[in-house]
Amino acid sequence: MDRIDLMRAYVAVADSGSFVGAAQRLSITPQLVSKYVRTLEDHLSAQLFIRSTRSVRLTETGAAYLGKCRQLLDDFEELTAAVRQDHRAPQGRLTIAAPTTYGEIHLADAIAEFALTYPRVEIDLRLSDRYVSLVDEGIDVAIRIGHLDDSSFVARKLSDAQLVYCATPHYLDRNGRPQRPEDLTQHSCVIDANFRAGDRWPFVVESQDVQITVSGRLRANSASAARRFALKNGGILLCPKYVIADDLEKGRLLPVLDQHWPQPLGVFAVYLENRHLSAKIRAFVDFMRQNLRQPN
Repeated sequence: MDRIDLMRAYVAVADSGSFVGAAQRLSITPQLVSKYVRTLEDHLSAQLFIRSTRSVRLTETGAAYLGKCRQLLDDFEELTAAVRQDHRAPQGRLTIAAPTTYGEIHLADAIAEFALTYPRVEIDLRLSDRYVSLVDEGIDVAIRIGHLDDSSFVARKLSDAQLVYCATPHYLDRNGRPQRPEDLTQHSCVIDANFRAGDRWPFVVESQDVQITVSGRLRANSASAARRFALKNGGILLCPKYVIADDLEKGRLLPVLDQHWPQPLGVFAVYLENRHLSAKIRAFVDFMRQNLRQPN
C-alpha cells in the first residue's frame, strides 16, 4: 500500500474532522479512508486520532505528526511537479507566520493578491506575536522584524520599519515635550512588551546608539493595544510607524524626539535553508519583495 496515500488520508481526516469528509475530499469511500489511517497508525505504532460516534480529533501524537506529514506531502508534490517540468507553477499549502499587527495592516492584502496570482497555492496565515519555531510548527516562511539571531535560516529583506516616538497633543500640553532622550525618565511611557528591549528604549545621540530606561503604568504585548493606550493620553509611545501612520497624519499623535529616532528595523522573510528550492516559497518571497507596500 502506497505510504503517500496513507498520509494523504490522514491529513484529509485531520483537515475535515471526519472520515466521511475526508472520503469526499479524496473521492474514495469512508471505509477505505479508515483502512488507510489504521494502516498508518499500525506502521507508526501510534494512535493518531481519538474516535467517537460523533467526532474525530487528533491525539497529541497526531497533532505533532501533522505538520511534518504535510511538509512531506508538499515536498513530494513539488518533486513530482519538477519531474513533469511543471516547477514554474507553484502549488501546495504555504504556511506563513507573522506578527499580528504587521500581518493585519500590511501582509493580508499582499497575500490575497499573491493567492490570486498563484491559484494552485493554498495559504495558511498564522498571526502571533510570540516567537514561532519553523521546525516544530511546520512553518514554511516566517515574517520577522528586527535583528535576526539564528544564522541557520535563510533571510531575505522585504522592507524597513521605522520606530517612532509619539504622544497625543493633550498629553504633551499637560506634561511638556521631551527635548532629550533622558527627559523620558520624567515621563509616563507606554510600553509594548513585544519590543525586544522592553523598557530600554533606543536612540541615536551624536551618531551613537544609546538606550534609556523608561517606566510607565501602561504595558501591553500588542502594538495595537499600546497605540490605544497612547491615544487615551496614557503617555509617550515607542511604536513602528506603520501602526500609527494614520494617527500621525491626522494629528491624533505627534512625533517627539524625531532627531534621535533609531535606525529603521528590517522586515525579513525567514525560511529553513533546506527549503530554499521550494517553488512556492521562492515565488512568495519574490512576490512580497516586489508588491508588499513599504511601511512608512
